[in-house]
Amino acid sequence: MPYPKEKGLIFSFTFMAFILGTTEYVIVGLLSEIAGDFGVTLAAAGILISGFALAYAIGTPLVLSVLGHLPKRFLILMGITLIILLNMLSALSTSFAFLMGTRVVTAILCGLSLSLAISVASDYVEKARRGRAISYILGGFTIANVFGVPIGTFVGQHFDWPATFILVSILGAGALIMNWIYIPRGIPVVNVSAKEQFILLANYRILLAFFIPAMGTAAVFTVFTYITPIMGKVMQLPSSLFSTVLFAYGLVTIVSNLIGGRIASGDYVGKLRIVFILQAVIMVLFGITATVPVIGLISLILIALMSYILNASTQLYLIDLAFRYVPRAKDFATSLMPVANNLGIAIGSFVGGAMIDIGGLTTLPWVAVGFTVIALVITAVSHRLDRKQNRMNSGTIKDGDFTSAEAHM
Repeated sequence: MPYPKEKGLIFSFTFMAFILGTTEYVIVGLLSEIAGDFGVTLAAAGILISGFALAYAIGTPLVLSVLGHLPKRFLILMGITLIILLNMLSALSTSFAFLMGTRVVTAILCGLSLSLAISVASDYVEKARRGRAISYILGGFTIANVFGVPIGTFVGQHFDWPATFILVSILGAGALIMNWIYIPRGIPVVNVSAKEQFILLANYRILLAFFIPAMGTAAVFTVFTYITPIMGKVMQLPSSLFSTVLFAYGLVTIVSNLIGGRIASGDYVGKLRIVFILQAVIMVLFGITATVPVIGLISLILIALMSYILNASTQLYLIDLAFRYVPRAKDFATSLMPVANNLGIAIGSFVGGAMIDIGGLTTLPWVAVGFTVIALVITAVSHRLDRKQNRMNSGTIKDGDFTSAEAHM
C-alpha cells in the first residue's frame, strides 16, 4: 500500500478508535447523573462500565469466531454503523436495564471493529512501521480520554447525559465515512477453525501474556472508574473542576501512549517490569496523599502517565506469540489485548465498586496496588520464560529478539 494511503488508513482507524474509546469511557464522567436519573446507587451505576468491559471481553472472541468468514471491510463498516445507532438508543433509554442492554451490544461491536482494524493495519502497513501504526490506533483511546471524556462530561452535566450519546453518534458518522474511503477493498478472508483458536487460548504462554494487560488495566480502572466521586468526596474538589482535571488526565495519557510506543522494541517485556514497579509506587503515593488536594492531583496525573505504557508492548507480544505457536490465528490474537484490557476494566470497576461498599473510596488505591503487583509477577515470569527460550535457541535467536514482534512479521 502506498505511504499516503497508509497514513489515511491509520488516521481513519485512529479516529474510529477515538469514537470507540469515547463510547466506552465517557460513562465515567456521567455516573452520578445516570445514578440519580434512574434511582440506583453509585456502585450499581458502575456496572455500566464493568458490564460493558465484560461484554467486550467475552463477546469479542465469540463474534470473531462466528463472523470471521465475512470480509473485514464489511464487518468494520457494519460495526461502526450499528455503534452509531446503539448510541442513539442509549440516549433514548427510559430504564437502567435498557441502557445496560444497549451498552452490552455496543461493547461487543466495539471489540469486533477494533480487533479487525488492528488486523488490517498489521497486514497493510509497511513492516517497519507496524508497531508505531498499532500504537497510533490504540492511541485513539488516549485521545478519547483527552477530549471525548471531558467534553462528554461537560455536555452531560450542562445538557443532561443523553446529549453526550447523541454527540458521539454524530462524530461516529465521520468515522464511518473515513473508513469507507480508506479501508482497502478485496481484503482476503482467512478462515480460522475453532480448534486453532482453542489451541491458541490453551497455550500457557498466551494465557500468561494475556493477563499482563488484564491486571495492569484492572489496577488503573479500580481508580479511574470512580474518579469523579474520588475528586468530589475524597479530594474535596469543586465539581466545576472535574472536566478540567479529566482533560489534564487524558492529555497525560497521550504522553503515556507515546512512551509505550517507544519502549515497544527489543526486550520490552523486561522494560514492563520497571513500568509496573513505578505504577505500584505511584498507587501507594496516591493512597497516602489523595486527601491532600494538590499532592493528590499530582499523584492522579502520575497514574495517568503510567496508564497506557503497556498497550503497544502487550499487543505486539500477543501477536508475536500467536505467530510463533498458531500463525493462522493471528487475526484472533489481535483481539486478545483489547479483550484483556476490557476484562481488566471489568475486574477493576467491579472490585472497586465492591470495596466502596465495604471500606469507602479511600480503599481504591490500595486495591490498585494489589493488581499492579500481580501484573508485575506475571511479567517477570513471562520474561524469565522468554530468556530461557532464547538460550535454547541461542544459535539462531539473540537475547531479546523473541519479544520483538516485528522480527516475526
